Formats: sequence, C-alpha cells, structure tokens
Amino acid sequence: MRQYKIPAILLLFLILSLPLHAEEHTRWLPFLPEWLEMGLFLIAIILVPVVVIIIFVGMWRKVFSTIWYIISLQPLRRRLLRNKLSNQMEYYRDIPAEGDLQVANHVLNSVSSAWIADYQGLFGALILRLINQGALLMRERATRYGVEPRPVLSIGHWPDQKRLDSLRLSAEEKYLEKQFFLLLKGAAGNDGILQPRELQQYLRTNSENHFLADLKTFTEHQKAAISNQQTAVQLLAMKKYLVDASLIKERGLAEASLWREYLVYAILFGVADKVCENFAEVYPDFFQTNVLASAQLNIVGNNGLKAYVSAAIKGMEDADSK
Repeated sequence: MRQYKIPAILLLFLILSLPLHAEEHTRWLPFLPEWLEMGLFLIAIILVPVVVIIIFVGMWRKVFSTIWYIISLQPLRRRLLRNKLSNQMEYYRDIPAEGDLQVANHVLNSVSSAWIADYQGLFGALILRLINQGALLMRERATRYGVEPRPVLSIGHWPDQKRLDSLRLSAEEKYLEKQFFLLLKGAAGNDGILQPRELQQYLRTNSENHFLADLKTFTEHQKAAISNQQTAVQLLAMKKYLVDASLIKERGLAEASLWREYLVYAILFGVADKVCENFAEVYPDFFQTNVLASAQLNIVGNNGLKAYVSAAIKGMEDADSK
C-alpha cells in the first residue's frame, strides 16, 4: 500500500481545493435548501479525506479497530482491571513469569490503556539482557569534526549452554532471545557493528524474519502464564516496588546480581530513568564500586539504546504495512 500514499495525498488536496475554485454563488445541489446543501458539503469535507485514507493508504483496519476500541469502552475496562489487580499485591521483588519478557509484555499490553500493542519496552529489555549476557557489546564510536563519541552496539558471542542454564529463564524466553540475537547479527552485516538505520532497514526488508513471526506467537506454556491472573498481579506489584525508592532503602537490595534483571524489567515497564535515579540515590557506594552496574546505568541513561529501540519499532511497522 505504500505506493498509493502520494496519489492519495494529491487526491485529498484536489478534493479540499474544489471549493476554492468554485464561483461565489455556484450551487452544487440547487434542488436542495441552501442550509441542507451546506451541511452535506461540510460532512463531505470530513468524510471524503477519511475514505481516501482508508482506501488508498491501507489504514482501514486501524481506523475500524480504533472505532471499536472506543465503542467497547476498552480504555475504561482496562483501567478498572489494572486498579483491581494492583490492589491484590502491594509489592513483588522476584522475577515474574520465569523471566519471560514476551509473556510479560503481552500481559502488560492487555491491561494498558493504549489501543496498539507496545513493543518499545520489550525491545529495550531484550537488548539490555543480551548486553548482560555478553551477546551484545555497547561501545563508544568516534565521530568526525570533534563531535562526542556516540554509543553503538557490536555483536558479541551467543552464551554457551552453561551460561544459559545459570540464567534460570524459560525455554521459550531463551528461544526468543536467540532469534532476536540472530536478527541483530544479520542486520549488523560483516563488520559486526550495528547501526540503528541498519536495524530499521533490515526489519523493513525481512518481514518474514523468524523473530517477527515468533513475537506474537505463544506456546501452550506461555498461554497458561498469560491467562493466569497472578502473572499480571506480580508484574504490576514489581513495577510499584521498583519505583518506590523508600521501600528499596528500607528492605535493601536482595542480591546485587538481581540489579541486572531489575533494570531489564524497569525498561520493560518504561520506568528505567526513575529506577536508575532511585538506586543510585539509595546505593551510591554500590554503583561506584561495581563496574558492571555503573556501565548499565550509562547504557540506560544515554540515547543510544533509545535510538535502537526506535529503529526497531519503525522497521517492524514498515514490515507490517507491506
């Protein structure tokens, strides 16, 4: 449908400009009262552009899904459900859903007020988890003309089985991470350096990629976790725990190793900046002495990670629009 965008826009401008070329006293429908003719004309001005967009730009599914989303009161129903689930458990400190980010993202979308499924948090969380595993490396790349070096991702090595077993992740999550790693590796090309624009272009031109196909497909084990209301309760309770600096200070950090997973989920929840600020304030010595934790703060805080997430989202949207 992308090839129709330019003619659709031209047709839209032509329709909207017709009244400007009409004579001052010309009647379009002289057999109708003037007030009725004016009302129909105003309705046409509103409806015709919508019809043009729907037919020529291929947005009819989004238009009708948005209308149904509003009519069915989904925003209100999801908000009420989210409030109900949030009250069932005050805080949760463990890793929910066996560390399955795909399940967690789907559950969060099911209680979100947004009508379109959000994958920004999922992509950011997957990238950071791969960095934690050494499968991806964040480097500073020099630029010309005295501009500050910018962070770029380089492809590392997929962790061995012993390393994977120590992560205590579900089999489905390990599989999804492997597919995402292979996608990034393919996008990086021979030099092993991944640029955001390379990732966007690769997703756009490889719509049949296994990762994109598996992203919205769930195993029976994952479906059981999604349908279990306790999964949503744990996720919402964990989000409350991460953004509550006073509670973290009161109860202490359970394990230093948990910090990495906490930050992964903070990105998934969209509260990474707040969590980094809270942890750095509560545990300043920890981040001064722990090189990995300090590096993670830098990774999340700079715009490099956000650039890759934005590129992944745009590439996936381009692939879906084909």
